[in-house]
Amino acid sequence: MQTTRNATYTVQPKDTLGSIAKAKLGDARRWSEIAALNPDVLPDPNRVVVGMTIELPPTNPAETPAPPSRIRGLFWSERFPGRAALTFDDGPHPVNTPKVLDILKKAGVKATFFVVGTNVRKYPELVRRIVAEGHALGGHSDDHPDLAKVDRAEVARQIAELQSAVNAALGHPYDLWQVRPPYGSMDSVVKEVLQSSGRMAVMWTVDSRDWRFRRDDSRIVQSVFSPTDGIQVRGGAILFHDIHSQTVRVLEEVVNRLKRARLTLVTTEQLLRQKYPEVSVPAVS
Repeated sequence: MQTTRNATYTVQPKDTLGSIAKAKLGDARRWSEIAALNPDVLPDPNRVVVGMTIELPPTNPAETPAPPSRIRGLFWSERFPGRAALTFDDGPHPVNTPKVLDILKKAGVKATFFVVGTNVRKYPELVRRIVAEGHALGGHSDDHPDLAKVDRAEVARQIAELQSAVNAALGHPYDLWQVRPPYGSMDSVVKEVLQSSGRMAVMWTVDSRDWRFRRDDSRIVQSVFSPTDGIQVRGGAILFHDIHSQTVRVLEEVVNRLKRARLTLVTTEQLLRQKYPEVSVPAVS
């Protein structure tokens, strides 16, 4: 199946669907068309998240946009009150990932590591350790492109090459059915490729911003526990990156605060089972 690709837009600070529609389509009233094209990532059209990629209809309203592709997964605007799942992107990293694993082991917490193929091939022993200690692996592409900006064949290749790298590192097949596209960037083509291969898209509900606050640990903790939209308010998956030393520095404090707040620390698999009770969600290998 070949899916037609719509134009995309990455949400910027102070954007609303109306302002995006006015700037990109020439008419603020066309916000509803944008909402209709993005049901998976915009269940609440009154709230858009900075950094998310959304599809746009054609500039000419007479043209027919590609229909939205439905895909199962976890998305930004969802809520899972009282439950929190730790997730780590872009690794494994030779220095930071072992430290993250040590902290998680001490705390008795399981997480999901969304790995990149280039790092999997460099550090296969860390992939084996992640799985041996009961954590889950998710797919994060082979070399971290924006999948909404490459063609369908390249999207499929990125997924397949990473899958082969993980299988080789472990010495046996391991289904990377959880996928987090780099930058959280998805469009109809990416969704169709994931859906047709039986994969789920796992985004995040709370961004630690560890990628932004490299020298300000307190700001990372504040991002996780924001009184307006932090993890204690929203629940769900927290985005971290195990390639950053600042993530290691704050992780123990974050885990301790999650426990003090009486949040139940779960896995992304458990969140998916909660959302899709009718679907058989694979267990951690």
